[in-house]
Amino acid sequence: MIESRRRAYLEAMGFDIWSARLPEPESNRLLVQPGEGDTLLVCDLPDLATSQLAGDVARALGGKVVWAWPDPEGGLDKPTLEDAVDQYLVTRVVVFGAGLAGRLYKGEVPSVVGSALILVTDCLEDLASFGHAKRAFWNKISGKSQN
Repeated sequence: MIESRRRAYLEAMGFDIWSARLPEPESNRLLVQPGEGDTLLVCDLPDLATSQLAGDVARALGGKVVWAWPDPEGGLDKPTLEDAVDQYLVTRVVVFGAGLAGRLYKGEVPSVVGSALILVTDCLEDLASFGHAKRAFWNKISGKSQN
C-alpha cells in the first residue's frame, strides 16, 4: 500500500500519525573562512562578513582576522568555538550579537576560551545603524570602560 494512502486511512479512523523528527542541527558549529590570523570574528551570516562595515572592523583591529559564522546544517565535522580557537591559534574572539553568543553557548558566555579572550558586542546590523553601539564596540575592543 502506498504510504500516503495508508496515512490517510489511519487519519480517517482517528489514529494519531507519528513521524520521526530529524534532530535539530548543532547550533554551536561554525563555518570558518579560510585564512589565518590572531583574531576570530564571528557573525550571523557569511554576507555580513563581506560588508563594508566588516572590512572597516577588520582594518581597525589590525593584524590578520578570520571570519566565521554558524553552520546552518550543524555538521559535526565543523568546529565549535573552542575547536576553532585551538585550530587557528587565535588570541581574541569577537562575537557579534548576544543572540549569537547565546546560540554558541547554552548558558553564560565565558570571558576566556583556551588562549582567546572572548568579547561579545552588538550585532553588525546594530553597529552599522546606531552610534551608541559603535562607541560601545570601540570602547570594548580598545579595553576602555564605558561611561
